Order: sequence, then structure tokens, then C-alpha cells
Amino acid sequence: MRIALGQLNMVWEDKGLSLQKAEELIRQAAAGKADVIFFPEMSLTGFSMNLDRIGEQRAASESVAAMQKLAVKYGTAVGFGWAALPEPGDEKGTNRFTLVDRDGQVLGEYAKLHPFRYGGEADAYQGGNELVTVPFCGHGIGLYVCYDLRFPEIFQAASDRADLLVVIADWPASRRDHWLTLLRARAIENQAYVAGINCVGDLDGLHYIGDSTVFDPMGQMLGTLHGQEGLVVCDIGEDARTLREKFQMKSDRRNDLYIQQYEKIRKVQSL
Repeated sequence: MRIALGQLNMVWEDKGLSLQKAEELIRQAAAGKADVIFFPEMSLTGFSMNLDRIGEQRAASESVAAMQKLAVKYGTAVGFGWAALPEPGDEKGTNRFTLVDRDGQVLGEYAKLHPFRYGGEADAYQGGNELVTVPFCGHGIGLYVCYDLRFPEIFQAASDRADLLVVIADWPASRRDHWLTLLRARAIENQAYVAGINCVGDLDGLHYIGDSTVFDPMGQMLGTLHGQEGLVVCDIGEDARTLREKFQMKSDRRNDLYIQQYEKIRKVQSL
């Protein structure tokens, strides 16, 4: 399976102009025989809390519809982020990651589990409640968004079914070392490919330098792009399955014990 990471310099809160940039990268990915291209978090707007400006109805998303058309036009699956307005009965929206196939069909949709409280995201968006893994081209793909990267438990849970873990993000340059270190760690500890897709440029007062990167299951960097808009293209093989069969680390995990310890901690905290 060949994947492309579309390191995008999106136009702040301007879906039309950002979509033009995204289409050019999709065209390039298709020309390079990529099976799928992934874009950063909130791919066409930047990491905005302004739901009144960028929010979309989940059942009638203009961003999903636009990406479906491009997927069909170029014959390439597309993974992207967008902001959904509150569902009936909810006060907050959701930060979403959708994957559509080359025929424009939605393969999976994930709501970010961990809104970034430090950056004010939790004031506008609520966390999702479900891990999402998608079968694709003989592989399993786990979907994550940005701040989720700091929570290793959810990667362990999904990697039982996924050998490619994909994190779409708008991760500022000031925390670059955290980004690369955590991506590598998630690859090593889960014996999985990990792809991190970031934006580049200056958006709403923050500076982004990209570093969209793919790590293999041993933590070796397969490809990266720093400081400019463009593509990272990598082939995903059978390394994860081979490594897991040889070095059966997951068989040594004691999930029941971990759950018991969490429950003990909760009981103590509730006293």
C-alpha cells in the first residue's frame, strides 16, 4: 500500500482556497500511484474554535462532499479533518477525521477523543467516545487527531486490529520535539507503522513547520518533510505483521491487570 501525506499550508478559515491547494496535492499523489492521501487536522480551515464560521452539519458536510468528489476525480482515497456542529442535544461540536475511498464512499469517521484543553479546544468541542479502525488495501488503519498522540492507551487498543496508525494534526513548531518523539514511540511500542500529518505556515498567530513523517514498526523514519508544503510518499509493507510474529510483545501484555489497577486507582480517588 502506498500512502501520501499532504503537508498543507491551508488558508485560515477559507475552505475554498484551501480546497484548491488540497486538490493539487491529491493530483500529485494520484500521479505517484498513492492509494490514499491524508491531510492535517481541520484540513480546509486550520485549527479554529470558531464553529459559527467553519462548523458543518455532520449529515450534510460540505467538506466531506468536496473530498468525495476529488477522491472520485483522481481515483485516490482521501483522509481529512473538519469541524462538525453540535448534534441535537449537544452544546459542543466535534473535531472529525473522515476517510473516503476512491469511489467516494465513507470508510470511517472518527471524532477526536481528547480536545486540547490548553489551547481552548475543550470550550468549543467535545470528545468522541469511540476508537475507529478501518480495513484498507489489506491493512488496518487506526484514525487519530493531534492531541490524541499524547495518550498511548488508545493506540495500544486500536493496534490489535491496525498496523498503520494515522495522526492528523495542527502541531505548532514550538513543540516539534514532542511531535517526532511521540510518533516514534507510538510506532515502537505498538509494532506498527505510524504516520503523522501536520500543516505548515503561519495560522492564527501560531507557526507550523510540518515535519509530516512516517515511522516503520521499528521506529525507523521512512520519510519526512520540513518547512514547506508538499507530499511525503511511502510504501507500507508487511513489516508490522512479520515483527509481531517474531517478537510477540503483545502476547506479554497483561491487559486484565492494567484494568484492575485503573479500577483500584479510581476507587481510591473517589473516597
